[in-house]
Amino acid sequence: MEANVLWSSSTHGKTIPMLRRNVLTTLRTLSETASELGKETRESIEEAGRSAGKKLGEARDETGDALHSAASSVRRTGRQGSAAIQDCSARTADRLNATASFFENHDLEDALNGLRKFARSHLTGSLVAAAAFGFLTASALRRVTHSCGRAPQGT
Repeated sequence: MEANVLWSSSTHGKTIPMLRRNVLTTLRTLSETASELGKETRESIEEAGRSAGKKLGEARDETGDALHSAASSVRRTGRQGSAAIQDCSARTADRLNATASFFENHDLEDALNGLRKFARSHLTGSLVAAAAFGFLTASALRRVTHSCGRAPQGT
């Protein structure tokens, strides 16, 4: 009889409301913690997006400069060769310049803002995609770093 004290008639009226109150307090705390975690996750995603935007902007400028430099080099080399090589190098240089101009003129910030809006409206899918991308990147980096130290097989 002592084992069923929780359900005895003398304590039954007091235990159920207390149990209900404890469950409600726990659920409220859990809900608040989940909400805070969601806010922190959203903020970290936004910060990662801003950081990626800055790095993409820098990479865009560097890529444009490198392509313009390559175009100049192709033109210089083409002038030293025959007419056919000069014509081919001029076309290649023009394409490199056009590509460089594309990178310089198209603002990747707009694309990142669109990506941020999508991530906010599809948070779970975005987190899954980010985790998958991170896993694949880490796997590729691991393969590259582990293959660099190996001696060729067959020697």
